[in-house]
Amino acid sequence: MKRSAAMLMALTGTLLCVLSSAEAFTLDIFGNANMDDTIDENDAVFVQEIINGTNNPTELADANYDGEIDEKDIAQIELIIRGEEENLTIMQDIQPHTSPSATREPVTVSIPIKSIAALGGTYGPEMLCVLGEANKIVAIVEEGKKRGEYADYVKDTPAVGTTTEWDMERILEIKPDIVLAYAVYDYSSQRTVLSDAGIKLVQMNFHVPKTYSSEVKKLGWLLNKKERAEELIDFEDEHLNFINDRVKGLNKEQKPRVYAESYKDLQYGPTSSICCAVEPCGGINIFADLNSTSSIDPEKVISVNPQVILKMTSNLFIPQCGFYAINSTQMDAKVKEIENRTGWDHIDAVKDERVYIITSDAASIHPSIFNSYVAKWLHPDLFEDMDPVTVHKEWLQTFLGIEFKGVYAYPLPEES
Repeated sequence: MKRSAAMLMALTGTLLCVLSSAEAFTLDIFGNANMDDTIDENDAVFVQEIINGTNNPTELADANYDGEIDEKDIAQIELIIRGEEENLTIMQDIQPHTSPSATREPVTVSIPIKSIAALGGTYGPEMLCVLGEANKIVAIVEEGKKRGEYADYVKDTPAVGTTTEWDMERILEIKPDIVLAYAVYDYSSQRTVLSDAGIKLVQMNFHVPKTYSSEVKKLGWLLNKKERAEELIDFEDEHLNFINDRVKGLNKEQKPRVYAESYKDLQYGPTSSICCAVEPCGGINIFADLNSTSSIDPEKVISVNPQVILKMTSNLFIPQCGFYAINSTQMDAKVKEIENRTGWDHIDAVKDERVYIITSDAASIHPSIFNSYVAKWLHPDLFEDMDPVTVHKEWLQTFLGIEFKGVYAYPLPEES
């Protein structure tokens, strides 16, 4: 007996609403019929029950993604369990910056993956390096060549454009098995060209705490690096949960008012790491009501009177920041520039010397490090026993085998 995958359409909307509101994540790989965080014999049993009519179809039950739920899906699940599958179909959540919601897009990838064009800025290449798959990177974007943490792994890898403008001719010449890119950009036209050449475009975000575990685990399954992926997830969970456990009981009066500024001066970006970190780290985001990138009236900041000011940067704006920075001079100059904005000397954050700046390299594919810096700034007493630099050092040593260096955040909590 077969059950048509078309029957899923009526269920999918409800299921997605449930998933989007839950803390637990689903392994978004077809074959995960029972929609938990792995693929095992329970999924084969679940598919058999769908075939028998004693269970309802789910979004990922069509393991071989042929439009029917039948015995062939059980066979594919068994292959996946044994690590003998010839392909995997994953579900992607693609949400360009200009889109109000994500689109669920499946993509089928041949296994094993032997070559990857890592075009997701600096985050894609870094994730592949920490998973131990640097030898599969055959192309990278220009920004990716500039990150010091994994520079030795990609020093001879060719650049094929930028994150938003790919050199398609060069990519087609290299002909990787897949292109790994951000899920926050619309690459529809590139996907068509790549598909015609037999190259699959896989879009994932590794910098968003809410979807981090799901994305890392999917990539771990695609590359047969499940254990390493779990180690990364465990590190994030440990440190993010530590922060959450400390701040979850705070009342409004115990939370500082925070102005979080994006890369550009007087700009707010609701999806940026700096803005997304405020509330999970025990702060009150004074512009939380803004749901799109917006210019900020400096007088509005003065009137709201934040107790903490956080500024996001990168080496595109401040060359001396991140791994290669040899001192904090440029970071300090930016802090002073913010403090000297007209009328801002009346703001509590300025009067109390609680103006901080942090590079996006501190976020990268490890939001827990970024949030550790922010939590320490917002609640130095509450996190007296936590040293963000120690957390940062541990991650670099554990996953990239390198020592900490440079300037990622300024002033450091013990310096403030």
